[in-house]
Amino acid sequence: MVSILQLAKRCKENREGWEKLAIVIQEKNESITALIQLYAKAPSQYPSAQRHASEYQRYAVNKFLWIVLNSSRSILDSIATDIKNETQKKSEASQKLELYWSRIQSAGREAVLASINAEKIVAYQDQLRNITFDVIEKTVIGSALATSHALDKTSQALQNTSQALQNMRATLKESSKSNTKAILKPRPRVVESFVGREDILASMFETHFGNDASSTRRDGPIVTVLAAMGGSGKTQIAVKFASMFEERFPEPPVFFVDGTSEAALKADLDTLVRSQTDSYDDALVWLANGVENWLLIIDNADDPSLKLSLFLPRAPQGHVIITTRDATRRLLAPRSTHIVDVLSIDDSITLLLMSSSCEDNETNRSFARDIVEELGRLPLALAHAASYILINDCLDTFLKTYSESRRKLLQRTPDLDQGYRYSVEGTIEMSFHRLSPRVQEMMQLFTYLDARSIARCIIERAADRGFLHIPYGSRLPPNSATVQQAEILQSIFCLGGKWSAFNFDEMVGECLQYSLLRLSTADGERFYSMHPLVQMYLQSISNSLRDCSVRKLVVRLLASATDAGDLYQFFTFNRLLSPHVLLVHLEDVGEAGDHFGFGSVLLDLGHLPAISHTEHCVDMWRSSIGENAEYTLEALHQLAISYKAVRRHIDALPLEESLLEKRRELLGPDHLGTLRTMVNLANTYNSLGRQTDALPLEEEVLQKFRKILGPEHLGTLVAMNNLASIFNLLGRHQDALPLAEEVLEKRQKMLGHDHLSTLMTMNNLALIYLSLGRHKDALPLAKEVLEKRQKMLGPDHLDTLTAMTTLANIYNSLGRHKDALPLAAELLEKRRKMLGPDHLDTLRAMNTLASTYLQVGRPEEAIPLYKKVLDKYKKLLGPERRETADVMFNLLLPLKTLGEDEELKKLARIALPLHEKVYGSDHIKTAWIKSLLD
Repeated sequence: MVSILQLAKRCKENREGWEKLAIVIQEKNESITALIQLYAKAPSQYPSAQRHASEYQRYAVNKFLWIVLNSSRSILDSIATDIKNETQKKSEASQKLELYWSRIQSAGREAVLASINAEKIVAYQDQLRNITFDVIEKTVIGSALATSHALDKTSQALQNTSQALQNMRATLKESSKSNTKAILKPRPRVVESFVGREDILASMFETHFGNDASSTRRDGPIVTVLAAMGGSGKTQIAVKFASMFEERFPEPPVFFVDGTSEAALKADLDTLVRSQTDSYDDALVWLANGVENWLLIIDNADDPSLKLSLFLPRAPQGHVIITTRDATRRLLAPRSTHIVDVLSIDDSITLLLMSSSCEDNETNRSFARDIVEELGRLPLALAHAASYILINDCLDTFLKTYSESRRKLLQRTPDLDQGYRYSVEGTIEMSFHRLSPRVQEMMQLFTYLDARSIARCIIERAADRGFLHIPYGSRLPPNSATVQQAEILQSIFCLGGKWSAFNFDEMVGECLQYSLLRLSTADGERFYSMHPLVQMYLQSISNSLRDCSVRKLVVRLLASATDAGDLYQFFTFNRLLSPHVLLVHLEDVGEAGDHFGFGSVLLDLGHLPAISHTEHCVDMWRSSIGENAEYTLEALHQLAISYKAVRRHIDALPLEESLLEKRRELLGPDHLGTLRTMVNLANTYNSLGRQTDALPLEEEVLQKFRKILGPEHLGTLVAMNNLASIFNLLGRHQDALPLAEEVLEKRQKMLGHDHLSTLMTMNNLALIYLSLGRHKDALPLAKEVLEKRQKMLGPDHLDTLTAMTTLANIYNSLGRHKDALPLAAELLEKRRKMLGPDHLDTLRAMNTLASTYLQVGRPEEAIPLYKKVLDKYKKLLGPERRETADVMFNLLLPLKTLGEDEELKKLARIALPLHEKVYGSDHIKTAWIKSLLD
């Protein structure tokens, strides 16, 4: 569009140009009229917007006329030079009109409108309104005299307007001299139950008053951002800091303003206007040039569209605290932003007990601990819970009420003294409904994941596969529900049918702006988390998405990111997946291959639900593709391994014996699938103490692997390691040693020192060294294995507990029984909890603890443990097994120490023939038992 100035220049040469200018002016005026009509329809809560609509129309028209006159000034300079002088005199009035034009554009707040004394100004503005288009026409066609006269009138009107404004300003300043602070907006007070946050407050104090604050040169104020979801106590931290600020600087003012919107922020700054200046613009200028060490708190700056940087005074002597849900506000203070976390457990308990007026004693703290954990330690939720407990005196029964009426309690809005205006649910709901529809759908999906740690790479891998990947059984077509679920997920995460990291970051960014998600990084990976109350609210509002179950969509997402195969190849990624897979409901899984993949993930990490998923997979494939289909047989193979992972070797044994028979028949005796089944069956025999049955299988497998795969293949090394373990348990330690040492050397070279297969061989070699009496060689290996397994697998993984057993036994052999005792006690406790009291591994841990008690001089505590182990071994393993004989021998030792001669001789008569059979007549143990009977 041709500019007004260009049209004005053309008007000087022909009347046609003036006519175009008139049309443009008319169009502009019509636009302004439409704007004024819009203001006239303002909501009833803003009556002044309707009341002053006509006055604003005058301002708008006059503003536009002034723009035209000002744009034409360069043309008129050659006609009347004295007009330039008049133009200089009107500059102040022009600035005021600029300000009012700005206010016209942001109309809608009564506080803004009230600051304009319309009645005093309208009369002067009428003079401007009477300037007609004829005046402009005369100017354009060269009537310098008429133009000069018109501009004289304009200048005089503007001067009168300026004088009126100056009088208004003087009146306002005079009224504010008596007490400047008294008319400032009051801020919330610090509640009596304020607890914790010492680390944040200390950091804020250092930021604003530390050595760096005083020595660093800067152009603007010192800014701190407090960001978190609603109800986290951000405002209370800010006002607590304000009280600390006033203790340090009693004189400078502390300003508290509402940052929920631009209009609200300007309105509160206009409150500051009436105490110090004329407008919010002037307020910022006054802060920039006024007293030292003022503090401005901008509260609830949650709206992402608010350009908050425009409202920060450009002054190095001031301080600004911003509270917000928008984590991206950290851009305003990259080095002094605090993502406000929930309270610590102890501070949460203290807050709950103080606010509910409950006595702070051990019993009440126990009740309170359970409550604060359930509520996720969110200050808003704790304050609401405390009010309910205070009224109903129900600290001990609150959780029962909460479990029965969770949503009703979270919807309560009690009259609290903490400044919270909304219920817990209302606070979350308000943020959630500001999200765009696709982002809301993403959050609904996330809420059925483990909300503590959602790895970005899971979403990305699934999206790259189009959400159609099935972990195992890819040759089988997916069912129609799977395809439908994949299409829904693609429409949410893949705009245009393709994954975009940028688009995903934009979606997550919306959630971060309202603190519905939190972002963290670890080992180069990004993770997202949400508060448990956010998760609970989102689950409560809907369990379907586009007519599809949200839980089933989550299953499809997870399955698309899952791979089934080598334990060690996918181990790291499976650790990220497993917390989410553990939440999957079996009935929500529609593909047998998904069950297989989830079973594989959980098997790798020793989780019991691996069995349920694999059992479902076996049943589904048995009914759909047949008992002897390879997919079904592979599922049976994984099921047997799953049983053994939780030490259910008795259940695994018939599966593996049947599977070996079928694979020999279907695949042949030398097929790798058959040989792999032989390896697993040999391991089961070995774990059940049937080393004589395991030995020929393992020797055959090793021979064939060397021939088929070669001596350096990882499969061959597995067979060598297993054979070394069998040799060691059979007492053939010298045969076991070279095999284990060779395997360790090759695995360290091929896989690295920290690979789980390498650690398995190290543990095996440590046991062989222990059997050979080379305790000092065994100890560093056992300690390294335990340390690395604790780090990689966690302290409660069954393989970690195996390493603890090895180290405890080595400590006992070295005479370091005090080092062995805590390990043995912890080991027994964890085995009982994970495997049950009668599991073989639990009984072995009990035997280790009993031996340790005996070595530290506590034989009376060892005897009942030994007796229990012996009784269970006889039933589980049989009365003539080596392990049974060893426990019987161990029990004889404390009986002799305590002088229980009668019981000692009775047991010795049973033990002697057993030891002669197991160890031989000349063995040292057999000889010692004979001496007891002499």
